[in-house]
Amino acid sequence: MKVGIVGFGSIGTEVAKALIAGVENFSLIGVVSRSKENAQKRISQLKHNIEIFDLDTLIKKSDIIIDCAPKEAFKDIAVKCIKSKKTLITVSGAGILENLDLEIMARKHNTQIILATGAILGLDALRAASEGIIHSVKMVTRKPPNALSSAPYVIKNKIELNDLSEEKLIFKGSATEGAKAFPANVNVAAAVGLAGIGADKTELEIWADPNLTRNTHKVIVDSNSAMFEMSIQNVQSPDNPGTGKITGLSVIACLRGLTSPFKIGT
Repeated sequence: MKVGIVGFGSIGTEVAKALIAGVENFSLIGVVSRSKENAQKRISQLKHNIEIFDLDTLIKKSDIIIDCAPKEAFKDIAVKCIKSKKTLITVSGAGILENLDLEIMARKHNTQIILATGAILGLDALRAASEGIIHSVKMVTRKPPNALSSAPYVIKNKIELNDLSEEKLIFKGSATEGAKAFPANVNVAAAVGLAGIGADKTELEIWADPNLTRNTHKVIVDSNSAMFEMSIQNVQSPDNPGTGKITGLSVIACLRGLTSPFKIGT
């Protein structure tokens, strides 16, 4: 199956590396990037010939599109994939959260938008619990200050993170509010909200912690079927500290699952 990547930053590059190394049944045919110059630099580092296309051409040539672009680009990518009846895999939980109406269009065109697990764990358990009654979901994200300093919420509220000597709570609210305030940092919160009781009812805290070197997430769930806590400490992506290295790997795992004779988890 032919795969196209939209967004050629840290996540897109990691996905491309894996496809170049070899993922059975899938081949990379090209990428879309906001900056052709930056894309060409990354391609030269990969030492592999990758074509750069515009979005419409890439969708036409691909069987599957992988969206690694900023949240603002999600709707345009999704609408074009749906109308072309192409499967879309995305890491933008925040993008889906702001465009839930696309589900109707996807059903009409008999196609799918798949949210890869990204930098979080336990979405299958959350989905299972949501078949019963979930009483509460709380998520606590802790990141090094350098992973949060460029967030719109931090800049708008002039929150100083450079000289922290101890952990600092910088946001408390719903996952919906958090996804808007930190669009590049907490896609995981949007994913947890979508899998569970809804983002509006999912509590979220975001902490800046100068003692951390990894991005950490803890999810606490209380339901009528189980009470459980899940935590993960993600190694930061080398060229984007706000992104966990595991995010790109989750996309590859998602791809493999599309054709695997065994389906592990929900």
